[in-house]
Amino acid sequence: MPFLEGWELSPDREGMLDKIMESDPVGEPILTSKCGLDKDNGLIVVGENGFSWRIKAGFGTSMYSMGKSKWVRWGDVDEIIPAKPEKGVIKIQMYKRDKDGNLVMKGNKPKVTKWKLSVDRNKEEDKNHYINRRKDFFRLMNELYEKYKPPEPPAVSDSRI
Repeated sequence: MPFLEGWELSPDREGMLDKIMESDPVGEPILTSKCGLDKDNGLIVVGENGFSWRIKAGFGTSMYSMGKSKWVRWGDVDEIIPAKPEKGVIKIQMYKRDKDGNLVMKGNKPKVTKWKLSVDRNKEEDKNHYINRRKDFFRLMNELYEKYKPPEPPAVSDSRI
């Protein structure tokens, strides 16, 4: 798979990648990482169609569950904000959707919500490699967003935000 160098999947997460790729149309996966979403730990897979995140099954387990899951198309991302880029923390501002995938409006503008994503250190990852990788997280996410976002948010989306 065409993962960017340094963002390859660790062998203990291959089963989780398979689950994500079965259920979310990520496209070709470009980045993978252990990643916190607000206060939950999980795994993020970023591709040409957007990104998917899955919560970790439980404390001390190496496998991830299908439980709490998120899927966001690039067309539902409004902005990527560098909260603490040196620490691998970014905020993703996204358009809110109703249960049918329609944009939720506030007057004549779409409502937005924000998530805080933080890159976590992979098992047995060298500390210096991790420091460099988390510094690149904002830049890479922003580059992928700019490359793959449509000119306008779609009226209907299958994102699970």
